[in-house]
Amino acid sequence: MTIDIDTGGTFTDGYVSGSGVGVQVKVDTTPHDLTHGIIACIDRAAEVLTLTRRALLAATGAIRLSTTVGTNALINRTGPSLGLLLGPELHARPGVLEELPVRPDLVAAAGPGDDHLAAVKRLLDRGARLIVVALDGDGGQTLEAAENSLRESIALEYPRHYLGAVPVLSSHDVTRSPDPSARLRTAVINAYLHPLMSHFLYRVEDELRREGYRFPLLIGNADGGSSRVAKTTAIRTWGSGPAGAVAGAAHVARTLGIPALLTLDVGGTSSDISLLSAGRWRYTVEPVMDGARVAVPVVELESIGVGGGSIVHVVDGEVVVGPRSAGAQPGPAAFGLGGEDATLADAFCCLGVFDPAHFLGGRKKLDKDAAVEAFARIADALMVDVPTAAHAAVRAATSTVAAGIGALLDRYDVRPSDVELLTGGGAGGLLGCWVAAAAGLKATRAFPLAPVFSAYGLSTLDRMHSYEIAPDLHGLCDRVDVVIDRARADMRSEGVDPEVLRFEVEIEVGDDGAAGAVRLGAIRSGQDAADLISAVMEPVRLIRLRVVADTSTRPPAAASPIDEAATTRMIRWDAVEPAGVDTTVRSWAALRPGERHVGPTLIESVDTTVVLPPGFTATVGDHADLHIINPIPGA
Repeated sequence: MTIDIDTGGTFTDGYVSGSGVGVQVKVDTTPHDLTHGIIACIDRAAEVLTLTRRALLAATGAIRLSTTVGTNALINRTGPSLGLLLGPELHARPGVLEELPVRPDLVAAAGPGDDHLAAVKRLLDRGARLIVVALDGDGGQTLEAAENSLRESIALEYPRHYLGAVPVLSSHDVTRSPDPSARLRTAVINAYLHPLMSHFLYRVEDELRREGYRFPLLIGNADGGSSRVAKTTAIRTWGSGPAGAVAGAAHVARTLGIPALLTLDVGGTSSDISLLSAGRWRYTVEPVMDGARVAVPVVELESIGVGGGSIVHVVDGEVVVGPRSAGAQPGPAAFGLGGEDATLADAFCCLGVFDPAHFLGGRKKLDKDAAVEAFARIADALMVDVPTAAHAAVRAATSTVAAGIGALLDRYDVRPSDVELLTGGGAGGLLGCWVAAAAGLKATRAFPLAPVFSAYGLSTLDRMHSYEIAPDLHGLCDRVDVVIDRARADMRSEGVDPEVLRFEVEIEVGDDGAAGAVRLGAIRSGQDAADLISAVMEPVRLIRLRVVADTSTRPPAAASPIDEAATTRMIRWDAVEPAGVDTTVRSWAALRPGERHVGPTLIESVDTTVVLPPGFTATVGDHADLHIINPIPGA
């Protein structure tokens, strides 16, 4: 078996597969300690499989995890106090520390004439708990030697067996970017996240081992791979959940032969979008993390501040949804956990889309009266009734997401009518049809795995490590061969057969601030890499070697449809029918390939609802997927 878990802001999602079965589960995220939510997710899957937690873990060969710990730590500034030793040029560069979680009094110069150990002592006396060394240079061998020498001198003064030992992280170990400012920002954010991520992930791994799991815990990385905790840098976990959803979408695009696919992953706090071509995602090598531009390759994503828990408010007579969110606690008003603000989830509750007594398959009861009370304040501000205010919130959310999609397509000069939308996340099916129509997209796709799509996407990730090499062509063959040997040893330590490994070389080209990655192809030796790189006409900023082992899983065949009759529910679709429309409700598990469903219809599973508004038509595919065609304008 494999277990894949994504911890989101509101829910912790799990996908357990193997032996011909696939189980999806969703439990509440536990912000006070995410470990509890992770274990609860495993317990829920074990319950569905009629196993104990220990029996399931004993039968599991891989657990992959994505987590919001790093994201939350950076946003909320809950990381450790960092001390910085900077090269004189970096130290004098104006604005170099903007948007970074560093106190100005914990920064010292580390020039040739400076007393480095005295500077370290001052930083520690002022409260620094971790030192970042970032010297001047272009990321090459000279920088490596200088930073290593300084780190070794600090280690001699503060040896590890003393309680006063100080961790030291060097910038070249995180990235070899030739841009000193980007290298500094990357090293600082990685150092800021490192203690929290290390403590949390090893705590999870230790808990799993105590319960019978025998293998290293794997972490989803933002570049579309996975690796064990011991071989993962903290900064590469940023955005790993949404990246997992994109990886899952890439598998869907290849399986169904969709040439242009745009992913819409709507969670509790945000909607993440990404554009895929021919089943491949795009990378960005200089993403912005909490306002700081860093140098680390990640799957390209755009995040829009609209999710199921986004708070609805009125500004100058207009409804605005987000970016503030009710989160997991107190959550939407309908959740009955003390939330009083109206949210997007409350809007759908007011419109009758949810069955309050059987939300999440009956695991949670919704308080519709609380949702109506919350929206009554929005309705009063707009001088309309509650259903009209709820529809205004849905339209506002739709417009915001559609505008983000339009901007992304414009950037790549892609026609909306050539693109299909794949919805994911717990709230993706609620907004998907309206967003696709508003953005002018070709069609919408939805899968039963949509509510746990990030967790499912983790299951498609290969085991992968990345190694950066300075672009100096002198001695390149030998240096690449050394890295290949290191990569083989790293994978062997994770129990991967070296014979199944695939090596790829990638380069970064372009100017600082506008760099891009170019994948050159597979290699077997340093000479192969040198031959590929020497044929590149553009200046090479950085060389990246990836080692990949295909250890991903694939979803089992769709389950046989069950016999379950359709029901109906009164839903307020518009102001024309004040009492609502008696709308067909179908169980997703009862759908059969080839069936055609015409809106208005709701298609429900235990963890999600797909809203098929009037005028939309859905056809059921061979994978229990829904292919939804937008209505023809004016028809």
